[in-house]
Amino acid sequence: MPKTINRIVLVEDNIALREALEDHLTNSGFDVQGVGDGNELNLALASAVPHVVVLDLNLPEEDGLSIAKRLRKAFPQIGIVMLTARVRSIDRHEGYESGADIYLTKPVKPMELT
Repeated sequence: MPKTINRIVLVEDNIALREALEDHLTNSGFDVQGVGDGNELNLALASAVPHVVVLDLNLPEEDGLSIAKRLRKAFPQIGIVMLTARVRSIDRHEGYESGADIYLTKPVKPMELT
């Protein structure tokens, strides 16, 4: 369990997966807010900047790569964990180039995410 409570925003449009990961991270001692897309993320950021954003890439409206680029520009200190089904090496490269600190592929074991 973390020594301090870190705030995480989880951006995932698959509701069942988002709820399962939210539960796991909350039970691990994190303060977690789940959102379904970039617009909901913007609302969450307006109230408080999290320590970490866990970010899916395949999202409606705005994809995770463009979200990561604007997060990195606006909040250079924020941690960005990409959690995606995209497994090609070019996808991983694009993820890191857009600002990811960590790139994990689905399915991910909850403990690996923690």
